Amino acid sequence: MLTSSLPFHLVNAFIVNDDLHSGNQASVVVFPDDQDERWKDERWLLNVAKDFNYSETAFLVPLSSPSQAETDTIGRWELRWFTVQEEVHLCGHATLATSKVLFSLYPSLDKVEFSTRYSGTLTAIKTEDDGIEITLPGMEDEYLSKAGTRGSEDEIERLSVALGLLDSGDILGISECLYSGDRSPIVQISDKVDIRDIQIDFKSLVTFSKSMVITQIDTLKSTEESNRLHIKSRVFGPGLGLDEDPVTGSAHADLCGYYLASPANKYLPEHLRDNPKIEVIALQCSQRGGELTLRWDEEIRKARIIGRAHQFAGGTLIGS
Repeated sequence: MLTSSLPFHLVNAFIVNDDLHSGNQASVVVFPDDQDERWKDERWLLNVAKDFNYSETAFLVPLSSPSQAETDTIGRWELRWFTVQEEVHLCGHATLATSKVLFSLYPSLDKVEFSTRYSGTLTAIKTEDDGIEITLPGMEDEYLSKAGTRGSEDEIERLSVALGLLDSGDILGISECLYSGDRSPIVQISDKVDIRDIQIDFKSLVTFSKSMVITQIDTLKSTEESNRLHIKSRVFGPGLGLDEDPVTGSAHADLCGYYLASPANKYLPEHLRDNPKIEVIALQCSQRGGELTLRWDEEIRKARIIGRAHQFAGGTLIGS
């Protein structure tokens, strides 16, 4: 039986400067209400995510009347995220993409609140220069308190092979964290290595972890005059159906706390240590590339992430 069509929007999230074709692509599918049986059909949602074949597809349904959003300044929606392989607990770039869509559809909105199944309530607000700030949970305190450790020599040797590093000393530390309930370590890489040139053995990498974040500090830009921390990163998820993610908001929520609220601040230039109010300028060094600004909110123990997004297409889903 054919059902009603659903609108979708295609968005590049966390674009770099004015390059509208950078950032991470996400599809955003908007349900009119939660009475549509497809909203509760996880197989259907997953199949649609497979059809789009982006790193993430977001599905959302309003928690109040859509007409109310046309005049309200705060809107409330329920939000879910799917890769081509599974539903995930959190996705930053698809949250930014969804926020971009809603702020475009409902210009009166200044703030959006998202109810999620696994990550609580997330918020998005408009910022200057057509930016959007989303608030995301990062590493849990139990993992933050242990961040910045060296890790076992056996793990470092195995990982250096998977990352194609000639010197295992280029791995400064391995810090534990979780993504969607699975181990997803943060790997601190020496700034002597250009992480853009790392050649990954994904078969070896997936035996180490389903996903991981590799990060390094850009010491050339993190000068005392700038008073900003500049970092570079790459994010891999071969066990999640995605070898390398173009731009990853959730990983940078972890990195924000990692650098600004954990013992891993030992990696920072000395003039930036023990200052949770500094800004982190993050460049994800994937082929598409992405840029994020990170701020740590100590009061709520969450990351505030600012980025820009560009909607490049839209249409309707047709069929059952």
